[in-house]
Amino acid sequence: MNDDVLALIFVLFVFACWGLIVFRRWLHRAPDVKAPIAEGRLPDDEVTALLADHGYVVTHGKHKVNVTVRIDDKTLGSQMFVDYFAKRGDAVYVVKVAKSRKPLDLTVGSAVRERLLPYALLYDDTAGVLYVDVVSRQVHQIRFELEL
Repeated sequence: MNDDVLALIFVLFVFACWGLIVFRRWLHRAPDVKAPIAEGRLPDDEVTALLADHGYVVTHGKHKVNVTVRIDDKTLGSQMFVDYFAKRGDAVYVVKVAKSRKPLDLTVGSAVRERLLPYALLYDDTAGVLYVDVVSRQVHQIRFELEL
């Protein structure tokens, strides 16, 4: 065998190894979970109007996320409900509406974290959570910064 054939075999071997590494990374990469876009008529209610007054555009109404919980050998089902998705500029937000029967103390970080962090982590492309209090006509923009 001459040197050209050996060089060609070496180059093909390097490309095959590189291709295998890239393929395995792609195969094991977590999928991007994007916030849904409206598929029909958007809700026209007090929350939508309040968000519009604060410069947000509602892009999707109520959305149910099914959650499967596995504990030892048991499987439990649950759901999370996102009230709305809203957008300002390029930023998309998950919207949770304040409920009078479950008040949230926005002055206590642990309470905000316990109630709203799961919603901030649901979708890869969201910039945070908007907590809408219709009674006081306030929209709070909440972002979480994790130090890992």
